[in-house]
Amino acid sequence: MELFKNTIYKIGQEPAMTSMSGVSEREVDSPSVYGGTENTLNPEEMLVASVNSCLMLVFFHFVEKFSIEINSYDSEAEGQVEKTKNGLRFTKIEVDAKVSMGNNTSIERIEEITKLAEKYCLVSGSLTCPVEFNVKVVE
Repeated sequence: MELFKNTIYKIGQEPAMTSMSGVSEREVDSPSVYGGTENTLNPEEMLVASVNSCLMLVFFHFVEKFSIEINSYDSEAEGQVEKTKNGLRFTKIEVDAKVSMGNNTSIERIEEITKLAEKYCLVSGSLTCPVEFNVKVVE
């Protein structure tokens, strides 16, 4: 069993702060669309960023395992929130990645690694909403 921890605290009227894994303290607030302040971390974007980064890290785990070459990887993620019968919920997260292959890599191998990343990503696998991981090979 592994444990992952962070700390959140708020004192009086000061902004809430978080720290984790040796990262400097950062301000946390609701997203501006829900009345929070801009330029702060918010739970909604952190969740989407967690999915995005987990898929990328698992993708590169298999890139290394299969000893293939990737010249670059760039991804964007969007989380869709909708009002449901149970209140506001993430109803879909989509990650769109662009990958530039090295000389010893095939599109078929990229597709295989994409499927493995989808299967083994801890964060996306823990969510109830669907997560789409789209990888496009670019030159």
